[in-house]
Amino acid sequence: MKRLLAITSLAAALVAPGGLRAEVNDAVRNACREDYHKHCENLVVGSEELRACMRSKATELSKDCLKALVTNNEVTQQDIENYLKEMEAKAKGP
Repeated sequence: MKRLLAITSLAAALVAPGGLRAEVNDAVRNACREDYHKHCENLVVGSEELRACMRSKATELSKDCLKALVTNNEVTQQDIENYLKEMEAKAKGP
């Protein structure tokens, strides 16, 4: 529940999505390093495949990584809404 509230407040801080960019800035690279190695390390940094992988693992990413992704416009409002729906579904159980 805490994580859901944190993401909701982060979503409010999201300005307009800047679209996908080919490079990943240092803040995202540093905050998401462990998540990258845990979930998607076989993919090229900055690639659309990596972004898709990280989106698919959104509910498993660290709070610091999620915050950096939002702050640096690496996720869209739709990504955040999908995350929130997933978290609500997990909270309800099977």
